[in-house]
Amino acid sequence: MTIKLYWCRGKGRNDPGQRNFGDYLSPLLVEMLAGKPVVYAPIDRAEMMAIGSILPRERKAKRFFLPHRLHIWGTGTDAPGLCFSPRHHYHALRGVKSCEQVAGLRNRPALGDPGLLASQWWSGRSKPTKAHKVGIIPHYVDRTHPAVIDAAKLAGVLLIDVFWPVEEVLRSIQSCDFILSSSMHGLIVADAFEIPNRRLRLSNGLISDFKFVDYYSAFDLAEPEPLSASAFACLGREDVAELIGEYKRPGLFDLQAGLLRSFPHF
Repeated sequence: MTIKLYWCRGKGRNDPGQRNFGDYLSPLLVEMLAGKPVVYAPIDRAEMMAIGSILPRERKAKRFFLPHRLHIWGTGTDAPGLCFSPRHHYHALRGVKSCEQVAGLRNRPALGDPGLLASQWWSGRSKPTKAHKVGIIPHYVDRTHPAVIDAAKLAGVLLIDVFWPVEEVLRSIQSCDFILSSSMHGLIVADAFEIPNRRLRLSNGLISDFKFVDYYSAFDLAEPEPLSASAFACLGREDVAELIGEYKRPGLFDLQAGLLRSFPHF
């Protein structure tokens, strides 16, 4: 028996070299916790959705033009002012903002992005040696940003590509003392392994800010101030710990435990 999971495949559906690791972490985590094989299914045939700002896709969850119910676990929204159907099984949502957009939600589900369980998925594998001072994880729209190209030339810096295989990205993140990332799942996986991190904001307007606000709301935190491109350009002249600033993720273990408890077995 398999689980029919919907996730955002993007261009990776046809090109394995363009599979965003955050999206493709979803089937790995679901398979680990379900103990069953996972297959991709389009939203009209899917049974479940998990990682990603894909909650708006629930509107297309219809069979023969009739709405059907999805198991939703840790999914989020990426824009304010949206409203989603309460008909689904909401086991977990990424953050408070996502909860607020589900009409008539009677009981609050567990909170947190399932990417916070990346450390559980890694369990049993050898822990990488710390080999780099800082890992930089640009969102795919930021890969050719001049500040990223310049930073990658600095000693102690590892440039991590979001299109690398999931296991390689997780290994690389763990090999760094600090993480700077404009990819949200670069930050989330760093949190999973308790690696101090800070968001980079390099391409204004191209990446949703709301999804970050939603993610941090699960920790009852306002989003930490992102590092601007001009401040990021000082990486070679300032201590990275100073650029990261205060790092805290209160209730991390509780969120991880809640995600594990709320995983749907069907």
